[in-house]
Amino acid sequence: MSDESQEDRTEAASERRLQQAWEQGDIALGRDAVAAASIAGGMAAILGLAQPLRDALVALLRQNFSAVAHSGAPVTSGAELHVAMLAGLICGSAALSAVVATIAQTKGGVWMEQVMPDLTRLGGGRILKTFTKDGLIELGLALAKIGVIAALVAGNWRVRFLALGSLTDAPATSLLDGAAAWLIPLGNKMALALVLLAGMDVAVSRLRYASRMKMTREEAKREHKEDEGDPMLRGKRKRKHRELSKNRIVKEMPRADALVVNPTHVAVAIRYRKEDGAPRVIAKGKGKLAEIMRELAHEHGIPIVENIPLARLLHKRVKVGREIPAETFKAVAAILAFVYRLTGRRMGAKAA
Repeated sequence: MSDESQEDRTEAASERRLQQAWEQGDIALGRDAVAAASIAGGMAAILGLAQPLRDALVALLRQNFSAVAHSGAPVTSGAELHVAMLAGLICGSAALSAVVATIAQTKGGVWMEQVMPDLTRLGGGRILKTFTKDGLIELGLALAKIGVIAALVAGNWRVRFLALGSLTDAPATSLLDGAAAWLIPLGNKMALALVLLAGMDVAVSRLRYASRMKMTREEAKREHKEDEGDPMLRGKRKRKHRELSKNRIVKEMPRADALVVNPTHVAVAIRYRKEDGAPRVIAKGKGKLAEIMRELAHEHGIPIVENIPLARLLHKRVKVGREIPAETFKAVAAILAFVYRLTGRRMGAKAA
């Protein structure tokens, strides 16, 4: 993406664009977070298992030194298995931490095309990418990370270097304690430094991802138009809907008992039969459809009753074919009673 095209991208990425990118495995992924989580998990396991691991290593060394002194060769015993189990727990903790850090960023997504090796990266294009703006930023960040880790190792080594000579003739326990006294503080410092660097890496990755996913105004308008639908298609859908509604109204109106109106904008056709639990709305419409319903009511001799609140409520809340709500029973019953007195029909009876 050129700098010029990036300058044109001023609109924040839409939900659809982000979802499409996620489906393709294009996400903001802080890779240092995985390494930092792995080291932190491993160090936590080492600190938790430090004493058992020390005792197991001391027992292993003593058994092998004793065996070499007596038979000239080391022996195999349960000590190796104990050490291997503790080492496996430490490695498992590091691996589990890395998995958790990965899932937290990918939200559990797996993309096989991202997992498989990409041979195109072996070409010269990958090398040339290093000299782009983004490539130089990544190179600078990598060198900064290496510098921080190197400074920690050098500082810790300078402090412990003079003490190394005293450990050459020391017993196994002192040798292990001396190594732990050097490695554990170094590991803690490295884990803390990597966590801080990983936090910065995640923040930078998300900022760069948000910038890369931005859209131009034309793209945003086009996507909005696609979401809303083409105006011509929307008009066709509305006309089709009106035609279907009109066909239903023409079919249902002759079976209505009454037409409740408001007085010209809204019309609701009501019917009641004994087999129904309550009166039902069999057709409704507003505007042009309401006019058609009034014309059909006149044509078929269906009484038209003006009740503005009831017409509005039924039109808004009751779907066609559904029973009227309980709070309208009294008002609808009064209308039907009036209609039955007017037409001479019995309540719930079918029209002649």
